[in-house]
Amino acid sequence: MLLAIFSYPIKLLLTYGYIALFIWSILEGEIGLMLSGFLASNKEVFSFANIIIISSIGAFIGDNTLFLLGRFFEPKAKKWLAKYKGRGISIQNYFRKYGAFVIIFERFIYGTHIPALLIVGLSKYPYAKFLIYDIIGILLWSAVFTSIGFYFGNTAIDIIIFAQKNLLVVLFVAVLFYLLLQNKK
Repeated sequence: MLLAIFSYPIKLLLTYGYIALFIWSILEGEIGLMLSGFLASNKEVFSFANIIIISSIGAFIGDNTLFLLGRFFEPKAKKWLAKYKGRGISIQNYFRKYGAFVIIFERFIYGTHIPALLIVGLSKYPYAKFLIYDIIGILLWSAVFTSIGFYFGNTAIDIIIFAQKNLLVVLFVAVLFYLLLQNKK
């Protein structure tokens, strides 16, 4: 089942190559980067350097669009952020406290990318500073996730196949892990 989930994205990448990666990177792109890195390690369609370049351009366009939407469409951005109640407030607090680090590392925290960039745009943060930190974050993000796919792609697929064959074991471990985390709070 899980392998079937990844068969369609792989087929998209094999069929449309860098165009699919570019569009995927505008939207988010971690899985696209890892799968592209995996394909590059097998010398199919992609090269490592071109993945970094294409995904960085796509991510740059997506990030700047979100930042500028927050900046120039403040009422609509605030309305949209209301959907992220707790998450939006915690991102605002982190942004006030850590500023540049939020811009660089927000891509690595699942579910914070869109609200974080809208909040940065709403905050009147200087655009030139945003560009510098965003480019650093994008290049780091692109290199990390492409490298995971390139160097650990076979292992990741082996883990997916193991999880698929041993779904009950995986669910048990996930529930156990969740319960342990809940008890620590």
